[in-house]
Amino acid sequence: MAKKTNLSDEEVATLLMVSPVTVCEWLQRGMLHARIDMDGSRRFSLQDVHHFAREQSIGLSRPDREKLRILIVESDRRVSQLLMGLFDTSSGMLETCAVHDAFDAGRKMLTFRPDVVLLDFHLPRHDGFEICRRIKADPASQGVRIIALTRFDDAALKQRIMMAGAEACVPKPLSSRMLFETIGLSFEPQVRIDCLQ
Repeated sequence: MAKKTNLSDEEVATLLMVSPVTVCEWLQRGMLHARIDMDGSRRFSLQDVHHFAREQSIGLSRPDREKLRILIVESDRRVSQLLMGLFDTSSGMLETCAVHDAFDAGRKMLTFRPDVVLLDFHLPRHDGFEICRRIKADPASQGVRIIALTRFDDAALKQRIMMAGAEACVPKPLSSRMLFETIGLSFEPQVRIDCLQ
């Protein structure tokens, strides 16, 4: 894919490590631009995609790394264990790690070097907004994708979370399908977490 200069929706989604639905949303918002081929398919300029990734501080997929690394920062140990079990169904495609507070999250950002952080925005004694801003302010981690896990499905809160640097919000109780689609994983999980608060 590196030699191609025009990419399809799916190739852009793979490069930016998001779902094709997210690519379509960015396109509709005017954040990404595409041209339409004669057959009606969309084509994205590789140069435009790289420019967009830099502007949005989005890390590009790393072909040298076989597994997608997901750091789960969740105060509820039961939820983090179920998330770890959920991602274990991925046939070796993922490497996951779970921590339960901001201090351990900071250490794991350095040692585990995640591609995606699932961040519980309601950690006790810690501000999820500040954690998010710190991850995005650090040049070593600014390309990491942050997906907020929140108890409140509120438009104003979601906007504040996105302004802090998260790319998406997944409300609790968590839907395994929504979580996988948000991360950009295409396989169907065997474990359901839809009842978790």
